[in-house]
Amino acid sequence: MLVSIVYMSRAAVPFDDAALAQLLRDARLRNEALGVSGLLLAKDGRFMQLLEGPAWSVDDRFAAISRDPRHGEVKSLIREDVERRRFDGWSMAYRALDDADVDAEEGFSPFLTDTVDFPRSFDRTSAAWLLKWFRDRELHDR
Repeated sequence: MLVSIVYMSRAAVPFDDAALAQLLRDARLRNEALGVSGLLLAKDGRFMQLLEGPAWSVDDRFAAISRDPRHGEVKSLIREDVERRRFDGWSMAYRALDDADVDAEEGFSPFLTDTVDFPRSFDRTSAAWLLKWFRDRELHDR
């Protein structure tokens, strides 16, 4: 059985392009070793991530993220059983003033800067709605 978690968090430390590229490289290696796939969105100091894989691996990754001092206000939004993976690999979408450096990184997704949509089998799910909501909103502190 596979599970999927979607969570949001706020960066507790500043992430520049180099730090985000390193985060992408590290996460791809770690998640691949644990059988976890998904999508990480980074924008305006906030993260939204969908993690999917075996329950023990996804729960372990989410617990590690919750303890990571680089993240604050970690909130699980959805946890659900899934029949199959919706993301074959692990990728990251990142919006910056100049995405050229991050675009060159393996695993970079244009999801935040393009009108990239999901496969029909995933598009009408709650998780897809949340990811699109995050993409389409300007996030401001109150």
